Amino acid sequence: IWRIPRRESIVLTPSHCPICNKRIKFYENIPILSWALLNGKCSKCKSNISIVYPIVELVTGGLFAITYIHSFLLNYSLPMLIASLVGICMFMSVFFIDLQHKIIPNKITYFAIIFSLIMSTIFPSYTGQKTHELGFVNSLSGLVVGGAILSIISFAGRKFFKQEIIGDGDIKYMAAIGACFGLLPPAWFFILLIGSLLGFFSGLTLIIFKKKSFDSIIPFGPFLSIAGIIWVLYGKEIIHI
Repeated sequence: IWRIPRRESIVLTPSHCPICNKRIKFYENIPILSWALLNGKCSKCKSNISIVYPIVELVTGGLFAITYIHSFLLNYSLPMLIASLVGICMFMSVFFIDLQHKIIPNKITYFAIIFSLIMSTIFPSYTGQKTHELGFVNSLSGLVVGGAILSIISFAGRKFFKQEIIGDGDIKYMAAIGACFGLLPPAWFFILLIGSLLGFFSGLTLIIFKKKSFDSIIPFGPFLSIAGIIWVLYGKEIIHI
């Protein structure tokens, strides 16, 4: 969430304070606990450490625990667990990055697409299919349909409203979501529908309370992420409603 928008390596560079560049020791990097013990400040320069860090750690940890229960303890599916945890990471990253920077990095969407195509081929059952061929086709179909739907909406917006209503990042993100969950069951439709409704009502609320105007840019990625998390946790129950 911090490094990718700033084009920093998430592998090679050790954790460090962005203000004084002090390398963070392992005991200062324990999720939630270290932030609390450090009183939310760098141990060297005493600059504030954003509360976003413990929030992300707490929410992600909670989502991981719930996903483990749903995907593994209840369904005994290791491939589903792996795919779901990667999905949670994608949704959490996009939620905060798009909210703050109004971009959805290609590094995240492209990785999700490649990962999903590989997983659906090796473990087709995680997309609800029985053979490797059908698993790959299902994932690829979701990729095409997810991207195509938002591409059509984007084209219509430019044609009739003479402005950009859907960004290229949103199109790629929806394509990645389609690849993650496949065309069947229609997870992409649920995520797009719920994400659109959340975005509409949130935007309307901000306009009513004069926090935004009608021509304001409201990032779509966070709402798709919330809908995606709902699907990961309760998709099976939703299908059987």
